[in-house]
Amino acid sequence: MDEIMEIHDIRLVGETDWIAAAELCRLCRLDLEAIVELADLGLVSPQGGAPEEWQLPAAALPRLAMASRLMRDLGVNVSGAVLAVELLEAQRDLERQIERLERLAHR
Repeated sequence: MDEIMEIHDIRLVGETDWIAAAELCRLCRLDLEAIVELADLGLVSPQGGAPEEWQLPAAALPRLAMASRLMRDLGVNVSGAVLAVELLEAQRDLERQIERLERLAHR
């Protein structure tokens, strides 16, 4: 019986690292055109010349993954995905602020 072995190259990425756009396409299941549109709408801020050469901050990975899921799973267009991601992040920020204020009030 043949045994199949998969080898995965795993590298931990810090928030200050940069990731190639092609790698983000693979990780987030997006095409490069979608990343260009998301960048045009301000969801991410790439560096580099042509989109094929772009590098994006690793901290953008959760935003891109969320936008990708919204577009793929719910059929949301790019503009709607950007708006939804920004609103969800704002909601999380507000929830954190409320928790912090509640902790201060209960001291």
